[in-house]
Amino acid sequence: MKEVDIMKTFLSALQWALFILAGSLIVPISVATSYGLNGAEAIAFVQRTLFVLGFAGLLQAIFGHKLPIQEGPAGLWWGIFSLYASLGVVLFGSSNETLKVLQYAFLLSGIICIILSVFGLIDKLVRYFTPTVIGTYLFLLVAQLSGSFLKGMFGLDGKHTEVQPNVFILSLIVILLSFFIMKLPIIGQYSVLFSIVCGWILFACFGLSNPITPVTDIIRFPSLFVFGMPRVEWNMVITVIFVTLLLLTNMLASIRVVQKVVSKYEENAASDRFKQAGIITGINQLLGGLFSAIGPVAISGSAGFIATTNIYKRLPFILGSSFIIVVSIFPKITSFFAAIPVAVGYAAIYPVFARHDWSRLSRIRNCPG
Repeated sequence: MKEVDIMKTFLSALQWALFILAGSLIVPISVATSYGLNGAEAIAFVQRTLFVLGFAGLLQAIFGHKLPIQEGPAGLWWGIFSLYASLGVVLFGSSNETLKVLQYAFLLSGIICIILSVFGLIDKLVRYFTPTVIGTYLFLLVAQLSGSFLKGMFGLDGKHTEVQPNVFILSLIVILLSFFIMKLPIIGQYSVLFSIVCGWILFACFGLSNPITPVTDIIRFPSLFVFGMPRVEWNMVITVIFVTLLLLTNMLASIRVVQKVVSKYEENAASDRFKQAGIITGINQLLGGLFSAIGPVAISGSAGFIATTNIYKRLPFILGSSFIIVVSIFPKITSFFAAIPVAVGYAAIYPVFARHDWSRLSRIRNCPG
């Protein structure tokens, strides 16, 4: 029995890792392209981001909210990166100078986040997360994600501006395969894992897989301030404060949603640890600035993953996050996983979002307020 339990834990951890990878690779690759980072520079940026994401997940699961919640690249920061990709050259002189300013923005955000958490803002914010607010948040989340999913599965990945019919058809096959695997009694909870593997093979058979970027280093640990020392720009303060408040709001919503899913499996499995989670969120933003990466945020989609796979314990998540850290320090492994077609990642995790009963979560009565 012990061998069976170990194997189940390993497969669950691997599925968590692939779920994190599938949802986290697109953003750093997109940002690297926007700022002219190509080849080894782009892979290094992806590595640093994965390192921060894996470490952020560990910190939250062990010291923060203590829930299995994926830490992914914050969409808010992605928007800031995209906005300043062109605007920053005008304001700060070059793409590299812009990246220095963004390092400063992450550090400032982390400090603000920690201060607000220590002085009790989190406890005041959480009162407003009524069932109606959470339901509205989830509705907006699904609406926001639907556009990204459709673009990814249509083959609109930045290189193509028109719908790729072959990519779309294969994406549909992967989705159907994922739904089919979910219904199988033994391997159903590993549907994301099998869908990504089978989808990647399918795309490769049709010549639609991405080439693996060649790298020479065997091991590469993340460096500090890769783009240079942070550049202080006081006109960024208001923007950073606004983004930080939204990050904290997103964190609270994600915790509430995942709490309700986990409570179906374990009573009193996760107590309210909002202040600790807020402090760790601040530390994670600091890590994003220190390692010249993208600041992470708790991903609400983790609730759908847990409900679909029934993998609700922290240990598989902790091991999965550790696997992400291991991947991040081996450039060849990072390059390999970065070659997963974007459409495969979206198609494999689509059923996780589609099958989850968001409306049921929005009717939960025991939220505060």
